[in-house]
Amino acid sequence: MTVNRFSPVLLSFLTAIFLSSVATPEPVEIQRFTMDFFAQPINIEYAPTMRVDRSVRELDERVINQIYGDLKRRPTHILLKSLLANKEIYALNDFLFYKLARQSMAVIYNGKESALREISLFHLLNEAGFDARLTFKGKRAYVNIFTQDDLFEVPIIESDGRSYANISCMNGECNGRQRLYIFQNQPNPSGRSFGFKLNDWPRLKIQPVKKPLRFNFRNATVNMNVTYDKTMVDIMEDYPFIHEYAYLETPLSPTLRESLLPELRRMLGPLSEREQLEFLVSFTRSAFAYKEDNAYFGRSKPMVPEELFSYDYSDCEDRSALFFALVKDLMGKSMAVVAYDDHLTVAVESDDIPGDFFNYEGRRYIFCDPTGPKGSSRIGQIPPGYEDKSFEIIGQHK
Repeated sequence: MTVNRFSPVLLSFLTAIFLSSVATPEPVEIQRFTMDFFAQPINIEYAPTMRVDRSVRELDERVINQIYGDLKRRPTHILLKSLLANKEIYALNDFLFYKLARQSMAVIYNGKESALREISLFHLLNEAGFDARLTFKGKRAYVNIFTQDDLFEVPIIESDGRSYANISCMNGECNGRQRLYIFQNQPNPSGRSFGFKLNDWPRLKIQPVKKPLRFNFRNATVNMNVTYDKTMVDIMEDYPFIHEYAYLETPLSPTLRESLLPELRRMLGPLSEREQLEFLVSFTRSAFAYKEDNAYFGRSKPMVPEELFSYDYSDCEDRSALFFALVKDLMGKSMAVVAYDDHLTVAVESDDIPGDFFNYEGRRYIFCDPTGPKGSSRIGQIPPGYEDKSFEIIGQHK
């Protein structure tokens, strides 16, 4: 048998020819920019070649497929990696991650067609593991995200048993109800639910603001000086309208906790349990001026506890959120959130405090209305005017 052997020189020559014929990927240029996300400077990395540059006269299935197909061939993963790293560093929930992505896209696309930005966000959110759908009409595209959270005053579409919130229409960009077309391509139909709740605050740069407070307890004036974090107030300024109970579950910021809780804990120390509850309702009833949302904001504006210290006025939902947080942090008592048609209040578990009460899931709860009457420290009283009205329990702290 004859064996043909290549000389080492010839073999090296053939290898060089083969390698030269194989295309090597060009290195991706990476650019960086820094932007303020609320008060926090954040560094973003992206590849300029991720940007689609074309004019959009009118969107339809074919045009969107072209743009989306183009995007999938581009290095969008560099931006996604940067955004996910910042999500971890600053402890952003899903909605704040989306806001960071949207703000980054505004810089990257720099005034170009809004449809290109929205389709890019749609692609990015699916790549991040969510189930995003795209709707469109004319030159406009809208990102819709699968969520299991309760949302209000946000356009919702239903598809295949899933609810999708239009997160492109949360800042007043969409005028009224409109009929939209849905892009048929669903890249990630089993993607995870997108979360809006604020179970913990993000680790963003704080903006401390001092706030003097005054209220009466048993004919004595109590003066306090607390510090809240304006960053948290800014976050909530245009936050989607979530379920009432979600506001009560939102904790105090570390800044507010450190200034408010030690002072209240010192004042509560010598008091009995009943007196502690009387003191806390005196605080929420009298330290803040009352005005309903529609009269103050011109719209419904539920607040998390932090916001009471920033705005001039607050209402029953807001006082309930603060009282709920204070009783949970200072007393650790079980509570039930009581919702009437037009009033929200809180009841606290007690076996022996006298007054109006109800039994729920084997526990006795006494009414401790955080809103009124102003100047009163009385607990164990159904809110005046609601004695004969029905209510429901929308949440508990056990």
